[in-house]
Amino acid sequence: MALWTSASSSSSLTQAKFADCAVELYKGLLLALHLGKLKDAGAVDPAQISLGKLNSVREAIEIARTCRTVLGGSGITLEYPVLRHASNLESVLTYEGTSEVHQLAIGQALTGISAYR
Repeated sequence: MALWTSASSSSSLTQAKFADCAVELYKGLLLALHLGKLKDAGAVDPAQISLGKLNSVREAIEIARTCRTVLGGSGITLEYPVLRHASNLESVLTYEGTSEVHQLAIGQALTGISAYR
């Protein structure tokens, strides 16, 4: 399935970037699917949801940044929506300390000690 058909996609570096993005995208998709099945079965832990959400947003930001580099200087113009997506994802990551809350939930699950104050 060809998603990118321009001449720039024939570069080995560009293809490596696309491959890395696809790996992270599909890992996140599989994680979300697995967590959804656990939730449907009533067997999901809140820390698992935090882990999935935090990972998904972090990887989505990295994918958007990588795609921006493929576009070169055009990646920061309004001609392509990549930078807009990256900015939206940054706001999701940092909105009211969301990433930190997920980290605290995961940390508590790992250590058994609550760091909430």
